[in-house]
Amino acid sequence: MSRLWAPVVFSLACILLSDAHKCPSSNQCVPKENCRLEEPIFDLSSTIDCSDSEVCCEKSNVVGITQRPMTLSPGTLCGMSNPYGLDESRQVHGDQARPGQFPWVMALLHKGQYFGGGSLITPGLVLTAAHILVRKSRVHIKVRAGEWDLSSSAEIPAPEERQVTKIISHKAFNYSSGANNMALLFLDSPFELKSHIQIICLPISGETFEGRRCTVAGWGKRSFSDAKLETIQQKVEVPIIDSLRCQDKLRQTRMGTNYQMPASLICAGGEQGRDSCSRFGGSALFCSLTDDPNRYEQAGIVNWGIECGQENIPATYTHVSKFKEWIDPHLEQVFSVPGDLVSSTSSLL
Repeated sequence: MSRLWAPVVFSLACILLSDAHKCPSSNQCVPKENCRLEEPIFDLSSTIDCSDSEVCCEKSNVVGITQRPMTLSPGTLCGMSNPYGLDESRQVHGDQARPGQFPWVMALLHKGQYFGGGSLITPGLVLTAAHILVRKSRVHIKVRAGEWDLSSSAEIPAPEERQVTKIISHKAFNYSSGANNMALLFLDSPFELKSHIQIICLPISGETFEGRRCTVAGWGKRSFSDAKLETIQQKVEVPIIDSLRCQDKLRQTRMGTNYQMPASLICAGGEQGRDSCSRFGGSALFCSLTDDPNRYEQAGIVNWGIECGQENIPATYTHVSKFKEWIDPHLEQVFSVPGDLVSSTSSLL
């Protein structure tokens, strides 16, 4: 992954919470990722007001932790892939994904031009990275679902587009370090779920993926020296790396020996030539469910990296499971989807 933007200052020692995420009273448990590890240097957007007397608990003991329901509505499962694709007439080569193979992958367009990726987490809500939205207005952004070849207008089934009506970026997003790099795009109308347009499962709060091999799919450059982005959807499989090991690897780069990796990041990669590069920003890093290899949940969001596909240099991703309590309030709405599919989006997780 190329450095999508260069971190300069690394100031956050732990996850910063938005003002919509109030801390519980001191006699309650809070998830470990929300506990104050040391006094952080807050940026101007942070409104954290937790007391030092709060108690860290294992995730299984934290009030509000729920298991992932299996269905969106009767007969509709989140994270369903199409392993063999939806158009057998299309030939795929190298690391190209099959048409419709990962139907939650969204292409984001600004004034008609592709600029980054996202994932469909409800029929009317897209999860992406905050950094790719800087200096962009929602009135010029559209989300395209069911896309495979950005250069073709004759795909079957045809892609669909929706206008973005609202953007919510995490209030503690830090552009310099990549901490809390997450945003939600609200659409003018929900997508109708069908074979080439589906939602991705979100992970259980606090879920970890270390030691697993997971996938990134989207459009962009596949090497640091590429002049043009790949217009056909690409996929790459990368290993999830232990955070301390990742930090050690990054300290051996130009990040320097004092680099402190924000707690909101997860690392993947470090294999020669196996990486997502520039313009993949905002795309999902997703892993197959242990009980069904053809269904997937989202582990991360493409964040930043050092050049692209370098041996022993992992790339960073936003750790989605640490933000479930930030995402959840935005899922608590009801969409009426064409075809009489009506779903409470809070049931997706």
